[in-house]
Amino acid sequence: MKKVIGFCGSPKNNSNTEHLLLKVLEGAQNKGAQTKWYDIKKLNIANCLGCAGCRRSGKCVIKDDMTELLKEITNSDAVVFASPIYMMQMNVYIKKFIERLWPLMKNDGNSMLKDGTKGLWLFTQGTEEPQAFKAYFDHNELMMGHFGFTPEKTFTVGNTRAKGDFEKQEKTVKQAIEIGTNLV
Repeated sequence: MKKVIGFCGSPKNNSNTEHLLLKVLEGAQNKGAQTKWYDIKKLNIANCLGCAGCRRSGKCVIKDDMTELLKEITNSDAVVFASPIYMMQMNVYIKKFIERLWPLMKNDGNSMLKDGTKGLWLFTQGTEEPQAFKAYFDHNELMMGHFGFTPEKTFTVGNTRAKGDFEKQEKTVKQAIEIGTNLV
């Protein structure tokens, strides 16, 4: 059975970003995948110290929730990262989480991920144009490739300023479910 894990970086409970992530995971589940998701704001994740301890030992020197999350990620077939766009980029919750992914890299530059582990970015944003920040989205896909993920095409949902705006976009909700189905 395929395993798909998701991480929500929204600071709000029951947010558009959370609902988008859950629809993608629903699609994966519909195709038979085992799914699980984490609400990053509720986890104990410290800032990266930039100490390169993970480069020397293969493990992060910080003992917090990332220890187990890194194990979950390496045992997954697909990983979904979801964030609202703040100031034309991912927010601080998911950014801090991403910076702590360095232990996924071996000293020789190879990844500890299973070959073919898919990485998918999901973004919600207030602006209507989904590709308004395309250069930034492309950068994030490139970064996922660096960590060893097989990057999937970023999925961005615009017009999500108020709670419930995502669910009002029926076509987009269906697309999210389909994207999850295609992850498996």
